[in-house]
Amino acid sequence: MGVADRVVERSVRGVRSRAEQEVHVLLEAAFSVLHHGGINGLTVAEVLAEAGLSTRAFYRHFAGKDELVLALFARESERATAKRRAAIAGAGSPRAALDAWVDDVLALGYEPRRAARTRVLQSEGTRLAREFPKDFARIRGDELSPLVEILERGCEDGTFPDARPQLDARTIHAVVWSLASARLDGLDLSVGDVRAHVMRYCLPALGVGKRRP
Repeated sequence: MGVADRVVERSVRGVRSRAEQEVHVLLEAAFSVLHHGGINGLTVAEVLAEAGLSTRAFYRHFAGKDELVLALFARESERATAKRRAAIAGAGSPRAALDAWVDDVLALGYEPRRAARTRVLQSEGTRLAREFPKDFARIRGDELSPLVEILERGCEDGTFPDARPQLDARTIHAVVWSLASARLDGLDLSVGDVRAHVMRYCLPALGVGKRRP
């Protein structure tokens, strides 16, 4: 690589690093503003005041407030999915992995620190899905992928003989998330009771415990 090429590469790295840092600061500022004032209190001006950045810096990365909230939603989803993958990585069987997956999703509503973060964006999911359908579909697909993989493994080894991985993953996610979300809205059931309720519905649908001819 020549001198000129090395100079260009350093310059590009520097620009990328500064851009990544600005986006990080803007997302953290947006989360803070949402946490304290809700979506109705979120304005570009409030975010910039919290971030200590200029209007030019904001529009270098985002077309507007809604795109910022979508990026924040995507980041929180990516972090949650990474944590979920770590939780199921050590599971020795598809059944154990399913248990770990369910426990981790329920933690979004039951574990105080995670619930506090979940609550900030809880009401935005429906609106974002409507206004950014393709982006939101990608986010949801990434969230579902660990569960799809668990069900596929269970199909292969007979743990979940009736599983239809793609469809069942959507259904199970809907059931578990609805209960985690209900906890944020005041559902007065222990996490153990909710977990047992989930499994009572999901395991028979996957073929667990059914007598085979």
